[in-house]
Amino acid sequence: MAEPVALSALSPQELAEVRQSLQQELQTMSQNAVTLQSTAAKFGVAGQAVEYLQDQKQGQPVLLPLTESLYVSGALESVESVLLEVGTGYYVERDVAGGVDYCRRKVLLVKEKMEQLSQLARERQAMLGQVEAALDQKLGEQQAQQQRAAAQQAATGPAAAQS
Repeated sequence: MAEPVALSALSPQELAEVRQSLQQELQTMSQNAVTLQSTAAKFGVAGQAVEYLQDQKQGQPVLLPLTESLYVSGALESVESVLLEVGTGYYVERDVAGGVDYCRRKVLLVKEKMEQLSQLARERQAMLGQVEAALDQKLGEQQAQQQRAAAQQAATGPAAAQS
């Protein structure tokens, strides 16, 4: 693990790089949060769809989604079990209650991950605030030093020319 470095020990250029890195990290976290919200919503809808099967009858006509905008007609073969995708190309057959429970657990897991991401984003946001404050201080010190040097040069410049 890297040793912590005091922000006051960093140059303005290094602080600017750290700030940019934190901003990029926060942007990525924000995008990930949107993806997690979408995933939680999809699992919620899937759970409702599986639950809906409990009230249906075998042979009842249904529309099956092939894509988000393309559906084909079909008929319910079995209303007692569902096929769940549990990973890339892996499927498990469960009873309807097991399917509903699986979707519910997935929603809870995704929401837990969202909370962890949110906590991490708050920590990074606080770090960004500290880095920006340190950078403002360093830039203020640099500007004050330049003004003092300019004032000193202006004070000594005309006197040296008269001698």
